[in-house]
Amino acid sequence: MRLKTERSGSRFVVTNTDDSRPLIRLELFHDIVAGLKPITVGFEVLSGTTLEQTRTLVDTMNERIIGVAVSPK
Repeated sequence: MRLKTERSGSRFVVTNTDDSRPLIRLELFHDIVAGLKPITVGFEVLSGTTLEQTRTLVDTMNERIIGVAVSPK
C-alpha cells in the first residue's frame, strides 16, 4: 500500500517567541494538509541571530521554497 503525500503552497514569516527571540513560522496558503491542521510549525534560529538576519533568511526561503509536502513514515 502506497502512502499518500499531501501538499500545500506555503510561505515563511518572521515572528517572535514568548521571550522575544526571532522565530520563523510556516504558514500554509490552504488548510488541506490534514496532519498540519491542528499544529503550528516554527523554526528557531541560532542564538545571536538578529531580527534583520532572520528577515533576510525568510526572504531567501520564500524565493526558493514554494510549498510543503507531508507524508507518513
